[in-house]
Amino acid sequence: MLVHNKGKFVRHAADVTLVPGANQVDPEDFKKFSGNAIMKTLIEKGEIVPQKSLKEMNVEEAVELVKDTFSLSLLEEMQTGEKRKTVLDVIADQVAHIKGEDSEEE
Repeated sequence: MLVHNKGKFVRHAADVTLVPGANQVDPEDFKKFSGNAIMKTLIEKGEIVPQKSLKEMNVEEAVELVKDTFSLSLLEEMQTGEKRKTVLDVIADQVAHIKGEDSEEE
């Protein structure tokens, strides 16, 4: 399952580590993670958000998640089966950004 850590900090509980952005987590592991009192509070506040699959999200939700994903393997996994051009374009842009191939000047 996808879990979006919207915070700026790595979160760790019950042998699960969530880096900022999108994370792939086994559902059973997330159940244990979410049982931790601090993590439960962060979930209730919306800092840690269990997500549907990318395919089940609307375009705006999917784009937000992709832009906050920094794992190349997870981005490649997101590309698999995705048919929406907008989402595919954002995935490609994010991959290029991570690899330092984007042409935007900062």
